[in-house]
This record gives sequence, structure tokens and C-alpha cells, in this order.
Amino acid sequence: MKKILKRVLIGLGVLVALLGIAAAYVYFTAFANNRPIVDRQRVVPGVEVVKDGFVSVDILDAGPDKVALVDCGNDKKAEATLAALSERKMSADSVVAIFLTHGHSDHTNGCRMFPKAEVYAMDDEVSRIGDAAKVSVRLKDGDVEQVGDLRVEAFATPGHTKGSAVFLANGALFFGDSAGAAKDGSMMPAVRLFSEDPAQNMASLKALEGRLAPRADEIKALVFAHSGPLDGFAPFATFASK
Repeated sequence: MKKILKRVLIGLGVLVALLGIAAAYVYFTAFANNRPIVDRQRVVPGVEVVKDGFVSVDILDAGPDKVALVDCGNDKKAEATLAALSERKMSADSVVAIFLTHGHSDHTNGCRMFPKAEVYAMDDEVSRIGDAAKVSVRLKDGDVEQVGDLRVEAFATPGHTKGSAVFLANGALFFGDSAGAAKDGSMMPAVRLFSEDPAQNMASLKALEGRLAPRADEIKALVFAHSGPLDGFAPFATFASK
């Protein structure tokens, strides 16, 4: 009996090790080429990136003692975001709005730490978000929301998920997981492995570039959830031309 138990334990140990190796391989292949996220980077005036492990949360100024977030991060305690707010003499109650790019848990886990915030998400994504956050405002493509001094435009970009969104605010375009930035400064589509419909993701991004090209001068930065930002609209235009 002891020999059988020993063999079972060894087998379980090997299985756990293999799963760990597989997970590391998946992570490496998906994110190894990503431009690094720089914690507390100010990408444009009024927009700060907070690193939450392998994902980021964006803090947007919305008026005196008020901010909005793009996504809530992976940490259920939102420690990195709360620390960044504390440095500004702010608290969780200073967050008056949260704009969710999509409903994957690494973007919604921290939402409950900001109970006074209105939560905005695409109507098609509400069911995926579930009880991770109480969506206050269901968005449609092209909706414009005013949060204090902050003006936010929402664009539907299905593909990574059915209800993925890209937001434009303060001259920054927030893609969530719908796109990323490579180390060489180029823009990349959503990671195939984690996307529902990669072909639709590409089509959505190219369509969005076409819509925003006439306003290229307005866009000073491209901001992504799992990689560092890129400057200006040019990387998006180059990506869409391929």
C-alpha cells in the first residue's frame, strides 16, 4: 500500500511539474515579445499607468480629487492601484468611474475595491463580467460619456471577446487586450490563444483605424493592458496597412 501511495504521489508531482512547464511556455509564447509595462508611467497628461503584475490599470484624471480607471487589474485587493492613489492623497472613494475593456478576470478582479464607482462596459460584455462588477452603464459603439472633466468615447472592437471595447480619452487610445505593443515598437493584434475570434479582432482593429485616421492628430498615445504604450497614431496606421 505504501509503495502504491508513493507512486501516486510521485505521479502527481510529475503532473504538477509538467503543468507548470506548460503554463510557463504559454506565458512565454504569448507575452515574451511584449514591450515592458513601466509602473507609474505618465503616457499623456492626465493618464497614469499602474503595473499590476502582468497587466496594467490606467488612472485618468476626471477633476479635482476625482479619477476614472480603465480596467481594475488582476489583484482582488487592488493594492498597486490603491498605492498609486494614496500617493496622490486619494482613496478608493476617489474613483468615480471604471471603464472595462472586457470581462476577463485579470481586468475585473479589483473592481469590488471601488464600490462608489460607476462601471461602464459594452452591452455585449455584461454577461461575461457577471458579478465581478455591477455594470451601471451599458455602452454601445460610438457612445460618448462625460465623467467630471473627462470625456470618454467608446468603440466596439469584438474579436478578443464578443464585447471588447477600445476607449479614447485625454488623447490616449486604450485597447485593453484587443491589441498590444512589441519590443520593436510595432503594434500587434490580440493574443490568438486567448481570443474568441482572431479574424474578427483583426477586422475590428482595421475598421477602427479607418474611423480614427481623420483624427490622428488627436491621438498622442496607444495604451495596452499587457504591454507598454506606444507614441502617436503612426503605429496603428502601420499595423492596419498590412
